[in-house]
Amino acid sequence: MYRPEKDPGPLAWLIGLLDLLLPWIGVPLAAIGLYLAIRSNAIGWWLLAIGVAMLVLDFALAFFWVHQSQPGSEQPLLNRRGAQHIGRVVCVSEPIAGGEGRVRVADTVWRARGPDCAAGTWVRIVAVEGAYLVVAADETPPEATRGEASSS
Repeated sequence: MYRPEKDPGPLAWLIGLLDLLLPWIGVPLAAIGLYLAIRSNAIGWWLLAIGVAMLVLDFALAFFWVHQSQPGSEQPLLNRRGAQHIGRVVCVSEPIAGGEGRVRVADTVWRARGPDCAAGTWVRIVAVEGAYLVVAADETPPEATRGEASSS
């Protein structure tokens, strides 16, 4: 079914057609140019340069075409579990000693990096480094942060 709001427009069709034709023109031009350049013909270098330029243009068109046609996600943190927890206040489950320990986030225990503190201390997640949550000391108990969030 034809939907006018989904029609990409004549410029998009022209760019798509150009993206299909450039390799079919650029590769033979580059091949013939290389053959003529090897045989010491000056025009061969020009044909080689034009063929390579067409292939570079084709890759640039394809790159920008693909990146502009992919819409942004409504949930950008969907597959980045650690990043979803930034800003949360959590409890240290195993003491953080030497800069590393473990924190409990909901029903999961995560490895954490941050200042040394004892088990039971409340900390705020400030960043993610690989599989580690980076935490900072937080004096505000989680009940107070929930109450502030609900009253706003």
